[in-house]
Amino acid sequence: MKTLVKTFAAAALIAVSTFAMAAEGPGAKATKTNVNLSTADLALDHYVAVTTEGESTGVEQLFAEDFNQKIQATNAQSNSRSAVVKLLKKQKGEKLN
Repeated sequence: MKTLVKTFAAAALIAVSTFAMAAEGPGAKATKTNVNLSTADLALDHYVAVTTEGESTGVEQLFAEDFNQKIQATNAQSNSRSAVVKLLKKQKGEKLN
């Protein structure tokens, strides 16, 4: 069961990183810090670094423009891409266990 969850999480992050790279066309801003997300391992490593180590460089590359995070709990929540990026940037420098 754990392997199945990890596989789906990896597949989702691969898809998200692929869409993020495709969304940035030749007219993308030159001032952005580009992070190499060309392989699943690099994308997963960067996502883990962003969420647990407080690294904020290249966080925009992790999510596609039409990304939408849905959280199922007692009250269903939905966050847009900009809200997720803003939250992750606010966590800059915070290290989590």
